[in-house]
Amino acid sequence: MKKRNKLIIIFYNHQLLMILCGTKEESGKIIGIIPFPEASSADNLSVSIPAEAKKIKEIILVLPDYVTGNSIYPFSSGRSSIAEPFIRRKLVESFPASPDISEFFNYSYFKTGADQGGLYSFYLKEPVAFNLYNRLTEAGLRPDRITTPAYIWQDKISKNEDYDPGESFCLIHAQPAESHLYFYVNGNFLFSRSIMLPESSEGKNEKLDALAFEISQSLYLFSQKVKSEISRFYLVPSADIDETGLSERIGKNVRRIGTDRNLGLDTGKNILMPGPLTNFLAADIGSGTIPAISHRVVVMEKFWHTVQLTGIITGVVTLLLLCAETAYFSYWSDRHVSPGSATLSKNISDNHRSVGHFNEILDLVMNERQRPDPSDILAGIALSLPEKVTVRELLFNFESPPHVIIKGNVKADGPDLIKSTLSEMVESLTRNLNPARSPVIGDIGFDLEGNAEGQTLQGYKFHVKVDMK
Repeated sequence: MKKRNKLIIIFYNHQLLMILCGTKEESGKIIGIIPFPEASSADNLSVSIPAEAKKIKEIILVLPDYVTGNSIYPFSSGRSSIAEPFIRRKLVESFPASPDISEFFNYSYFKTGADQGGLYSFYLKEPVAFNLYNRLTEAGLRPDRITTPAYIWQDKISKNEDYDPGESFCLIHAQPAESHLYFYVNGNFLFSRSIMLPESSEGKNEKLDALAFEISQSLYLFSQKVKSEISRFYLVPSADIDETGLSERIGKNVRRIGTDRNLGLDTGKNILMPGPLTNFLAADIGSGTIPAISHRVVVMEKFWHTVQLTGIITGVVTLLLLCAETAYFSYWSDRHVSPGSATLSKNISDNHRSVGHFNEILDLVMNERQRPDPSDILAGIALSLPEKVTVRELLFNFESPPHVIIKGNVKADGPDLIKSTLSEMVESLTRNLNPARSPVIGDIGFDLEGNAEGQTLQGYKFHVKVDMK
């Protein structure tokens, strides 16, 4: 299969390193190094970008680890229709001052032992990441995937033969002047640290002592975060740090892990990556299995592109089969004229009727698939209800135009509190259900029948209609 060209953009030391790899440049080719001060304008950035870079469709952005965050939630359901709204709501609650966070996240499921399972969510959290993404998008280089050195290492280690997805491990990437520590729980990245190593006449011993001390401090932080211990330690080979001396100092078995460069697979044509990426080749960074973050708009575009491509391929295959069938019967009829031609004509007619019947069934299936999913609607309504609102009855109508009527009670001490509670509900319904028309507070009707004292005790009855797509 022909390789597609990829553009790798590495943000390091306030510079953008642009690397082209793919069809003709398998080992990677640097096509631009652009300073990126945060005050620069999008117009200036667009002028600095090489014309060769603007032709590439697949763009991978590599950012430092510190611009990302991660959270672990108990979560038993494996349905993305429930997981995504859940994560979005958690991010909005945790970072109310940064609304962009809810648009830049990804997640994975994990299960260990008899636990009910969990949800690992990772996301962008620093303003510099959002600023860089917006500038690149405005300049015509919208990133498809955003990753960091920690997630590239996670992908590399997961391909080891003895890898256990449920284990917690530490990766030690020692460099001459700086070392990087990466900590993973249940196979997922948790946090990293960068350590400046001393430069003195004592050489290796002092570096080993400093590195061992920082590892011990980080292990304490790890145990505080996840209440568990590291089961494996990996060391990227280094001229200054050896696994034997480090194992003795931290009291743990440290194993050497090889990379393409360390194993002698570097042909000499591969470019030297900066900072914590020095042990990677361009092909490592371009791997499609690396955990990455994408804007939710990009995720939806890719999903619908796959659906459309599948539909086109299915249609073309069906058309070719029908054409082949018609050609075959036409050829057979011309070469074998006999009294049985009437029977053949009947068979052809029956086949055409079968195809017509198949098309009718296919239309019915497509129409049914376009109807709203009741489980998604229920999940969206459940996520949208404020604490003082309870649902009494849900009326679904999936005929055109589809809608759902929500009947419930709202408890509040006064008109102002009722209005604010219901306003919060309709805003959440708009966000979680993505309706054809956003409901407003004016759409809510109240049932004023019944005993006034009963209303005070049980709350006020209301109903609202939400039009679905």
